[in-house]
Order: sequence, then C-alpha cells, then structure tokens
Amino acid sequence: MRVLLVDDHRLFRAALQELLSTQGITTETSSGEDDVLALAASFKPDLVLLDLKMPGQDGLTLLGEIHERFPQLPVIMLTGSEEEKNLFDCLRAGAQGYLLKDSDPEYLVSALHEATNGRIPVAPQLTDTLARALGQPPSERDPQQPPDPFAALTPREKDILERLAVGESNKVIARHLGISDGTVKLHVKSVLRKLGVHSRVEAAIKALDLGLPRAK
Repeated sequence: MRVLLVDDHRLFRAALQELLSTQGITTETSSGEDDVLALAASFKPDLVLLDLKMPGQDGLTLLGEIHERFPQLPVIMLTGSEEEKNLFDCLRAGAQGYLLKDSDPEYLVSALHEATNGRIPVAPQLTDTLARALGQPPSERDPQQPPDPFAALTPREKDILERLAVGESNKVIARHLGISDGTVKLHVKSVLRKLGVHSRVEAAIKALDLGLPRAK
C-alpha cells in the first residue's frame, strides 16, 4: 500500500511514517504547503491521509480539490476534531473515512486496509453519532424535493444503498443478501448513476440527508 500523508506537524508525520513503514506501507508526506495535487500525481498513492485543520491550508478545501482531480482516490481525514459537524462536512465533501489522531495504531492500520477495500472507516468514538444520524429522519427537507427521491431505485438497490450507508463492503453486502460480488458491483454502479453521485460515500450521505426509508 502507498499512502500520502498530509499534515502540518513534522513530528506527527515522522512518527506515523515510521509506524506505517513497520507494516510494509510506503508513505510520502507533505506539510500541505507544497503542491499536494502534483505530489499525488507523481507518487500515485492508494489513499490519502489528510489533516482537517492546517495553517494556511484548509483541509476541507484540499479534500474537494483532490476529489475533483482524482475522483477514484480514497481520502481519509485524520484529525483531532470529534465535532459532528466536521465529520459530516468531510463525508459530504467526498472523504472515504474519518479517523482521529489518537487512534490505536493497530486500528489505524486496519482502517487503512478497510478503506482500500471500499469500506468507510469512522473513528470508534464517532460511530454512535453516525449510526444515530443514519437512523433518524432529516429535520428539514427542501420543499422542492420529490416525495421519494429514491423512487428510481429497485427494492434490491434500496437494500444495497442501506448497507452502503453503514459502510459495508461489497463482499459483506453479497454475503448478507445471498448474491455474488459481481452482482453487488453492478447494483452499486446503478445506484450511483440513478442518484447522480460519483462515489459510495456520496451515495451514503445522500441516503442520510434525504432520509432513505429503513427496511422493515
């Protein structure tokens, strides 16, 4: 695995780079002050670990730029903020996960592998927050929004979208629904197309924002 770490703290970068190297993970680092997009193009990482708050460089803005330039490149936020707003702002902007800097090292490494396998790792301290939000209807709706924004989805696609919203991988979804991985991939592509989004995370956040009805 190749990881691009973007963080303004030199000691943190060095410590994390050493930790990842012991796990066979190749790491390139950036303070965020240089051209991160050019570095990503030359280093060709499997994923990016991105700090949220850096002096002179807003992590959320940089997340959007990376997502626009490299839409298939997973970006995981690695931050000290446990604020719910930051969590959802990052996921809505296309982050593939949200981890905290005080994470257990073994958990962090495991989360990186989960992300490269299509899952959405979220710090354990915040999973209850995310689960509660996914289980609640939105407090406000756009009056112009159709009564059922998911009407174009088939029942099977709605089942799969629900499981995407809680971060399940294609293999886990296939096992739960009794279908093949290939069938899940086809359904996921169809869900993204019908919802007008480009990633599994965007689909999950849209399900949250628009209140996908929960299966009975």
